[in-house]
Parts: sequence; C-alpha cells; structure tokens
Amino acid sequence: MVVRKKTSIILLLLMLIFVLITGCGGELSKENQDKDSTVVFQYGDNIVTKAEVYIYVNTIKERYESQYGQDVWELSLPENSGDEVSMADLTREAVVTEIVKIKTLCAHADDYDVSLTEKELADIDDAAKKFFDGLTENDKASMDMTLEKVTQVMTENTIAKKVEDKILENSPIEISDEQARETTFYDMYFECYSIDEKGVIVPFDNEKKRQQYEQALSACSTIATTSVDVGIDSESMEKLSEYYKLEHAGEKTMTPEEILETYGEDIYNLLYNMKNGDYSTVVESEYGYHVFLMISLTDIDATAAKKEQMTLDAIDNQLSDTIDKWKKEIDADFTYPDSVDMDVYDTISIAT
Repeated sequence: MVVRKKTSIILLLLMLIFVLITGCGGELSKENQDKDSTVVFQYGDNIVTKAEVYIYVNTIKERYESQYGQDVWELSLPENSGDEVSMADLTREAVVTEIVKIKTLCAHADDYDVSLTEKELADIDDAAKKFFDGLTENDKASMDMTLEKVTQVMTENTIAKKVEDKILENSPIEISDEQARETTFYDMYFECYSIDEKGVIVPFDNEKKRQQYEQALSACSTIATTSVDVGIDSESMEKLSEYYKLEHAGEKTMTPEEILETYGEDIYNLLYNMKNGDYSTVVESEYGYHVFLMISLTDIDATAAKKEQMTLDAIDNQLSDTIDKWKKEIDADFTYPDSVDMDVYDTISIAT
C-alpha cells in the first residue's frame, strides 16, 4: 500500500514562529574556525555557534515530537538516489538551510528599510527570556548559551520575516482552505497480500482472501452493534483492529489528491460521500478489504497546518531566485555538509 509522507521537514522548519534573532554574526576567519569548538559553520562574515543552532534544533525537535511522537526520529525518507536518509540527518541539513536563509534576508534589511518597533523589541525580549529560563543549566553550559544569543536569534527571524514580507508586497500569496484540505479517517485494513524475504509482493490465495473478507464482515458487524449502543470512534476502531491483529490499520490524515492516488476513484467517492461519524460497509481495493470510519471530512487543525506549509512553499518558490542570488554574493563557496564542522554539530542531540 502506498504510504503517505508525513510532511516535508524543510517546510516545517519554515513554520518556526518567533523562534529566533539581532546582529547577523561576528567575524572569524575560516582558517581559525576549527580552533573554536563552539562554531558550527561560517557563512560569509556570519559566525554560527552551536548555541544558535541548538535554538533551531530544540524548537523543531519539540514541534516534531508533539505532532508525530518521539518515535518520529526512527523514520527514514527516500532520496533521489534510491538510498534513505534519516529524519535526524534531514533535520540537521534543514536547520543549516534555514539559518543561511535568515542570515541572507537580514543582510538586505537596509535595502527594504526594515527596522523593529519598540513593541517588537519588547516582545522579543519577553520571548527570549521565557525560552532561556526554560532551558536546563546543563543545556546552557554545554551549548554556551546566553540570553543575548537567544535574543539575537529571535531578532534575526523577526527582521527576516519583515524583509520577506516586503519582497512579497506586490504579489501576496493566498492559499484557500479547499486547496489545503486534509481529511482524517480510520482505515480498518485487512490486507490480502504478503511480502516475502526478497521484498516481493505475494497475493493471498482464494481461501486466505475469503478468510480476510469474513473477518472484515465480522468487524463491520461489531461496529454496527457498537455504534447503536455507545457510538463508534477512532479509539474503538483501534481496539477492534488490535483484536483482529491488523498490522496496517490506523487513523490517516490525507489530502483529497493523496486519497485518490492511494485508494482509487471508487473509495475516494465513497469517503467524500460520508459524513463525520459515518462508517462504511466492507469495501474492496487492490490491496484487500477495508472498513472506513470518517472522523473529519475537513480536519481543521491539519488543514490549517497544511495551508501554512503550502503558503511557505509558495513563498519559497517565489523568493528562491532572489535568495539564491544573494547567497552567492554573500558566500558562493558555502555548501552543506562541506562548510559545516560536523564534529561540533554532532554535539547537538536531535533524536531523543
């Protein structure tokens, strides 16, 4: 069965709101960079220390674990080469990419007459103190963290956002709720294939397929009875799936396009003709048998998050040429991971 990618970490990093930042760095020659055990990388004249990187990493780490659970770091995503990259390694690169983008935008603040108001500065001071006070003494010591560094990060992000807004003033980005729609449903899935030790998909024979169908009918009957007595919800479906030892059953949040691509037109039409709280009869797909529970035709929280991701993606696409040109002007030789001291970077834990 096609498995939906949970989301792009690059986009989620761009969702960091008020996380991060005053000056755009100090000066340290690249020749001397390896002598300072706190420097992760240098971008132009910007010296980026592990304290600064830790703030970004800490923020995205908390966000990912709250959304997807602490086992998110066990995930791996496919690369174009066919290899897989771990979520932790992908996050490391994305953090550096984001910091470079912030520094690049900050460098052009004067070009767009961007400055911060007294209220913005006061809000940054309050947010920075709250973040700093929430760190353990061990975190502060091991990362050489100071309140000034937290304030720098948050100030830079605020400046960068205002520069970004200025660039986009004449061509605002608008994503509708329908464009970003996410639907949440439970798929009680009785698979009708196995995968052998070589990774080859082997369809069930007719007898085993019949057994799966009868199991699905039995589950559907239980759902009908439960629904009449106490109602049915995702938790009830999960318990029933555990009873039938369904390895691939579970709650899913997907866009209409992803549902169509994964399940096909018939199931797509079925799901979008259901109402919240409705459950289906046994439905057959190319993968096996399903019983669906519609949880939310339009998942408000997931749709809002997707809308923000799509907006950020559209902004990135619109800004990419300008920012790429500016990056080359600041530091044409900067690349990841060659320009990064990975030994220092590795002292910052990402995976729990």
